Amino acid sequence: MDVLIIGGTRFLGTHLTQALLRSNQKVTLFNRGTRRNQVPFYEEVEWLTGDRHDEEKFHSTFEKRQFDVVIDTCAYFPEEVESAVEVFRGKIGKYIFTSSMAVALNKEVDERLVLPIPNRRLFDTAAHNSYAYNKSIIEEFLVDQFDRTGFPFVSLRPTEINGPGEIREWYYIDRIRNGRQKIMIPGSGENLFQPGFIEDVIQAFLLAIVKENAIGECYNLCGDEIISLNDYIKLVAEVLGERVKIINIPYSIYRQLVPTKYFFPFCNKNSFIVDLSKTKNELGYQPEISIKDGIRKSFESWPDDYNRKTSPFNPTGELEFISYDLEDALISAWEKELPAMYERVNNELLTKGMLI
Repeated sequence: MDVLIIGGTRFLGTHLTQALLRSNQKVTLFNRGTRRNQVPFYEEVEWLTGDRHDEEKFHSTFEKRQFDVVIDTCAYFPEEVESAVEVFRGKIGKYIFTSSMAVALNKEVDERLVLPIPNRRLFDTAAHNSYAYNKSIIEEFLVDQFDRTGFPFVSLRPTEINGPGEIREWYYIDRIRNGRQKIMIPGSGENLFQPGFIEDVIQAFLLAIVKENAIGECYNLCGDEIISLNDYIKLVAEVLGERVKIINIPYSIYRQLVPTKYFFPFCNKNSFIVDLSKTKNELGYQPEISIKDGIRKSFESWPDDYNRKTSPFNPTGELEFISYDLEDALISAWEKELPAMYERVNNELLTKGMLI
């Protein structure tokens, strides 16, 4: 099978490329080529270098090429997919779009979130979340193209993907490994989430390639286990053989004190539980990696030269996504403020004769 991956050198793309090569598929990667010397499969794939936003070059690159499958791992704007559909129409057997469960963050999310989140073909997504909104608009476009012209798309919607090389669980592993036993959590930490381990997510992509009934459909994608953020952090500590103290700071206070673009994993107000029945029934998808085993696999692959400033999401180190010093300061201030706050409330109640 001849497979083209648009992207292919970051977290999802790297694991996907390696899985296809292990199954003896012919793999071609199209990307800007900035990381090609950093991947282990450098000589095992065909490289096509270019920028998808250069439409003339993008069209000319694929003018005479045909593929069995195109997997788009890095489309974030509608015009990117519109261009891909124009280029590959009639030249491919299947176009697999990497969407996101963020499309479920619809206009009702601030009022109510029906759980588990159903596997709707389309969601009405709020425009104020640009990432979710763009992914949703792309899905609408692909559904329309399939309904009108038969364009053979499949949309896969991962939740948070965990695994070796991913920043979310690495944040906690690194913090605990560096002797910081107090972990700050915005909110109660009882919000439930349902991560998917990278090996399971790749399984879904491979199934989407071979399942003909998947064409024209959108699939929710995550693991089977549901866990609260508090319990997740305790599980990370257990795998590392450490103990932690969780410091829950009210979400509203956290948001006032911390810059909005500051990175914090799983920092959600609401629980996010996903219905996988359609993905299991139609694709044959069966998640195999437990959350605890996933954390263990990530820890076992920990690089000796890990630097949170050059994490997988921030390879050049130009952004300060994580500041442990900031978090330590917040934790210290909050712990000092709590006794004083309790005393003020107690005195107020005492003055008003409201204490028993």
